[in-house]
Amino acid sequence: MKTCPKVCSDIPLNLKNRDWAFANVGYGPANPDSPEDFWKIRAKEWNTSEKNAQTMHCGNCSAFIQTPEMMKCIIGGIQGKESDNETYANEVVASAELGYCELFEFKCAADRTCSAWLVGGPIKTAMTDRQKTMLKMAKLEYETNDDINMEQS
Repeated sequence: MKTCPKVCSDIPLNLKNRDWAFANVGYGPANPDSPEDFWKIRAKEWNTSEKNAQTMHCGNCSAFIQTPEMMKCIIGGIQGKESDNETYANEVVASAELGYCELFEFKCAADRTCSAWLVGGPIKTAMTDRQKTMLKMAKLEYETNDDINMEQS
């Protein structure tokens, strides 16, 4: 990875992209500890059981990037100018099990999901050509023109 995605350090942009995912691709549940009928809705959308839907999380999605390089970007973006001794970035990343959503370009929590869930994740090593092709195809399906500021990685 040559540079970090802008959303790793630009909180307003990250929130804009995340909010777009809430509104347009059912990203959630808003509170994973209290999901209300979220999994029932996903199960109906995916034509599966609620129990099976509950196994389909960002944390096991092929668009969920947790390579060492990406994790450095996420931690560095949260840490900002704080020293290693005063930062809480590692704790935030660990408690939320953060990764990067390659499809919708925002920092994503492992225990959430969205309509675009893809089998085969998370990505923890360099992506294969097959994985890159799959993500490009999925991105095309969800192109949003000017509705979201899709930053180049």
